Amino acid sequence: MLRIIKNFFINLVNLFRKPRTVLYPREKIIINEGSRGQPRLKLDFDTLEIICDGCGDCEKACPQNCINIRKEYKEGSYYLDEFYLNLGLCSFCGNCVEVCKSHAIEQSYRYQMAEYDLGNLKLEKLDLIKQAEYAIRDFWIK
Repeated sequence: MLRIIKNFFINLVNLFRKPRTVLYPREKIIINEGSRGQPRLKLDFDTLEIICDGCGDCEKACPQNCINIRKEYKEGSYYLDEFYLNLGLCSFCGNCVEVCKSHAIEQSYRYQMAEYDLGNLKLEKLDLIKQAEYAIRDFWIK
């Protein structure tokens, strides 16, 4: 009987307490600063070109082998020709961001990427640049 009375008061207190969960998708959760979302390529705002020089360090550091880089030799130096990222394999570990010497890769706050077709999770260089158009915490708009 004592147990029933104790549980009654616990439920009574919880009745007036603010809920800890949200009613998704009507209510959106706030993503914490520093959380890891979809990787994206950064642009140089002065020239509007990709900062990545195609060194391949991110490709070597990726434990899932989801990054493929092709570079091209032109005018005495290498430059980035193609950059592929397979989000179906990516574990969002952040190794590519940490290893990049030119700070060309960052992780966005976009994490809602459910797809029916696995082909849509294979992103090219232009797809990763489009992601850079978003504001830092504007992760709800696709």
